[in-house]
Formats: sequence, structure tokens, C-alpha cells
Amino acid sequence: MRKEPSITRPEFSGPPLPAGRLIYFPFFPDSELPGRLSREASAGLTVGPGRLFLLDRAAVLLGGLGAPAGIMALEKIRQLGLREILLLSYCGSLSPELVIGQVFLPVKALSQEGTSRHYSRARNGFYFPSPGVIKELRQFLSRNNLTWTEGAIVSTDAPYRETVSWMKSLKWKKIMAVDMEISAVLSFAAFYRLRAAGLFIVSDELFSGRWKNGSHGQEVLAATAQYFYPLIFNS
Repeated sequence: MRKEPSITRPEFSGPPLPAGRLIYFPFFPDSELPGRLSREASAGLTVGPGRLFLLDRAAVLLGGLGAPAGIMALEKIRQLGLREILLLSYCGSLSPELVIGQVFLPVKALSQEGTSRHYSRARNGFYFPSPGVIKELRQFLSRNNLTWTEGAIVSTDAPYRETVSWMKSLKWKKIMAVDMEISAVLSFAAFYRLRAAGLFIVSDELFSGRWKNGSHGQEVLAATAQYFYPLIFNS
């Protein structure tokens, strides 16, 4: 895809990102997270549609739910020297192999949102994370004796149009989970030659044909503290 300059450009300024690293957290079920970030951050900036916190080793973006909102915020944050994006988020399970509270590491993402195609083309129908970031995530998980599952994910703009026929249409592609941002983040990163990957906690199940929503349940909150907090505050 030809990198034609955009007529419209983000107007944003602020301190440089620590090491150029960003942790992007579009949805946060833990109500204590914003307060802890505010206490530990050296600075906080409003980045519509989210809030950016500068920690010692990385910056954290809270908010920006969905591909258009997330990429809008990332375009602004890129002005601060962005080099790496780690998306920490929650996904719905399309496979009985994934249940609420389990952790999922996507190794490829199918786009069914409208933002990705404006940045880069998919390869063989998928967008792919940076091998180096995937390797680092695997090392983090192994080092801390944490379990996880790997596979393919789909990103959607229509979370309330996840039908049985839609789910069946994804089965032959071996799609295991659904979210709203990762394919766009990977496409954005490919366009600007950034490093990027994502790690997910399963927050709800769809594979039975009935919605089981555990977004604010104990399994999800416990997994958030066990998997995500060390990456945010100790990485």
C-alpha cells in the first residue's frame, strides 16, 4: 500500500514516551486501576478518547474502546516517539478451548473492523504481531509459570451482532476469539513500522450459542491482577 500523506493530521504534544513503549488498555473492569496509575505516574495527559499515564518504563493508555477510537488515540501518541504497542485487553471466546479467566495470545488477527484497511493490507487474510514482542510475552508467561493458549482472533466493530451464523462462518478459519481492536493495532503498527502484539483475558463465552458474560467476575479480576498488573507496573 502506498504511504500517501494524510490531509488531516493529529495535533498533540507532551513528554516523550518512556523507551517509546505504550501499553494500551481499551477496557478495564478493575475500578482500582485508574487510581493506581494516577498515583504512580509522573504525568497524566488527556488523549481523546482516553487518558495517558507516564510510568517509569512505559506509558499506559486507558480508554479508546474499538478500532476507530483506539487508532485515533494512537495517532496522537505517535507524536511522542511511539515505538512499541502492547495491547492488554479482554476477548470473547468462540471456542470451548477458551473459558472465562483463561489467557489468550493471538498469533494472527482477522479484520472485520473498518480501520485496518486504511493503513496496510492483510497477508493471506490476516494481520500479524511482531515476532520479537510475541517472544517476549512467551518468556514473561513461562518465567512466571503462567498458562496461556495461542491462536487466531477476529476484530469486530459490531459486538452486538455476533450471531450463530457469524460464528459458524469463522469456524473454518479456526478463529478462537473476538475483540474490537487488535487487527487495527497490528495494521497501524505495520504502516508505521512499529512493534506490536496483544495479550487477552477471556471475559465472556459465545461458543455455546448463548452469551455467558463474566467481564466483572472474580475469574477475570484475578487474571487481570496475575497477568496484566506485572506487565504494567513491573515490566
